[in-house]
Amino acid sequence: MMKAMKTTISTLAALMLFASGSVIAQQSDYQVQQDFRADYNEITERINNAESSDDVSEIAGMIEQFEADYSGYETLLNAALYPETFQNRLTVLRTNLAGTERDFNTINELNERISELQADIDEMRSQLAQMDEDSEALRQRLERSSANERRLSGLVTQYRQNIESRDEFVSDFLENLLNRYQAMDSQTQSELAEASESMEDDPLALLRTILSEYINQADRDSGLDAPDYLRMRAQHAYFVTVWDRIGENMSNTYASDSPVQARQEITDLLAAWQASVDNKLWNALSTAFNQNGIELPAFTSADAFNNALNSFVDNAISTAREQNEEADFQLYESFSTYWNGTVKSDWGEYLTTSNVLSQGQIAAIDVKLGDWARSAEPVSNLMFILFLISLAVIIGLIVLLVTKKS
Repeated sequence: MMKAMKTTISTLAALMLFASGSVIAQQSDYQVQQDFRADYNEITERINNAESSDDVSEIAGMIEQFEADYSGYETLLNAALYPETFQNRLTVLRTNLAGTERDFNTINELNERISELQADIDEMRSQLAQMDEDSEALRQRLERSSANERRLSGLVTQYRQNIESRDEFVSDFLENLLNRYQAMDSQTQSELAEASESMEDDPLALLRTILSEYINQADRDSGLDAPDYLRMRAQHAYFVTVWDRIGENMSNTYASDSPVQARQEITDLLAAWQASVDNKLWNALSTAFNQNGIELPAFTSADAFNNALNSFVDNAISTAREQNEEADFQLYESFSTYWNGTVKSDWGEYLTTSNVLSQGQIAAIDVKLGDWARSAEPVSNLMFILFLISLAVIIGLIVLLVTKKS
C-alpha cells in the first residue's frame, strides 16, 4: 500500500510539473506576442512622428533590430497575426518608412528650389535696381544737356541701349518663368505654395515691381522717338503673352489665399503700362510722319493709325488721278521712300510684335502704293508735241501750195 501511495504521489508531482511547464510556456508565448505588438506600435508611431531624414535613418535601424528580435518567433507570430504574417508586418513598416522618406526628400527638394528661387529673385532685384539707377542717371543728364545736340544724341543712344538691355534682361526672366510654371501640376503648386510661405519675396512681387518701373519709364519724357515707344509696346505684348500662360499657376502658387485678386493686380498694371506707352506712341508716330512731309489724319489707337494710313494713301491716289501733277508724284516718292526705307525696314518687326499693324495691313498699304505709283506718274507730253509739230508742218505745206498757185 505504501508503494502504491508513493507511485500516486510521484504521478501527481509529474503532472504538476508538466502543468507548471505548460503555463510558463503559454505565458512566454503570450509575452512574445505582447512585446511584438508593443514594439510594432512604437515603430509605427515613430514613423508617423518623424521630423527629419535623421529620424528616418534611426527608424530604419529600429526595423532591422525588430526583425532580428522576432524572426525566431515567426511561426508563433504568424499564427497570432493570421491572416496577416510577420513578414507582412515588416513590409508594412518598411513601406510606410519609405513613404515618409520620400516626403522628406520632396520637402528638401522644395526647400532647395525655394532657396534657389529666393537667390534668383534677390539677384534679379539687385540687377534691375542697378539698371534703373543707370537709366535714371542718363535721363537726368539728357534733361540737363538738351542744348548740346551732339552730346544729346550720344546720351539718347546710351539711354536707348540701357532700355534695350533691361528689356532683354526682363525677357530672359519671363522665359525662365514660362519654363517653370507653364506646365506645373496642382500637386506641385500646392507643395511649392506651402514651402514658399517662408520666402521673404516671391516672383509675383517682383513682377509688380518690374511693371511699376515700366510704367514710370513710359511716363517720363526723355526725348525718345516713335521706334522707342514701338519697342516698349512690343515688350508689353510679350509680357502679356507670358502672363496669359503662367498667370493662373503663379497666382495659385504664390497667392493661394487670394489668387484672383493677385492676377487682377498684374492685369491692371499691364493695362496701365500700355496706356502710358500709347499716350506717347501715337503722338510720336504722327510727329515722325509729319517731319517727312506726310500729314496723317489724327489717330489714338492701332486701328485708327491703320485707318489714317489708308485714308492718306486713298486720298493721294484719288488726287493723282484727277490732277496728275508733278507735286502728286513727288508726294508719292516721299511717302514710298519713308514707308519702305524707315517704317517697314526699321520699324517693321516692332509694328507687328507690338500689335500696331499686322502683316496683312502692311501688305495692303504696299498694294495701294503700286496703284498710287501708276496714278501719280506724269503722263508723257511727247505725243502731243509730235502732233503739234506734224500739224504745223501740214499747215505750212498748205500755205506753201496756196502761195505757189497764187
